[in-house]
Amino acid sequence: MTLSGFSFHKGERITSRRILSSLFTQGKIIHSHPYRILYKVSLGGNYPASVAFSVPKRLFKRAVDRNLLKRRTREAYRLNKPYFYSHLHTLGCQVQLVILYQHNSIMDFQAMQDALRRGIEKLLQEIPRIH
Repeated sequence: MTLSGFSFHKGERITSRRILSSLFTQGKIIHSHPYRILYKVSLGGNYPASVAFSVPKRLFKRAVDRNLLKRRTREAYRLNKPYFYSHLHTLGCQVQLVILYQHNSIMDFQAMQDALRRGIEKLLQEIPRIH
């Protein structure tokens, strides 16, 4: 895959409060420690997946820690994105995701990346059942 396949464009981010609230109320949940992934199969859109990342202030009071975890999670997602997109393309669907970090301490990047990969694999197994 070329380097452009690993990019993370602005259009792939969920910024709408309406979409976020619908994901939290109507979305389905997948657990992959330390992540909880809320997802909803969507119609239309320019990208196979739109994503938002969140780290709760309740668990990490310091913004520096929350930003570090969001940055690491974004990087882990970005590195696994070509695998994820190729499977979404074969399934022929589009997905909206919110990836929540739910552990109470900061994990190393490799463990976070492995957990996110497991979560993506679980998600790809669930999508054909509901699509």
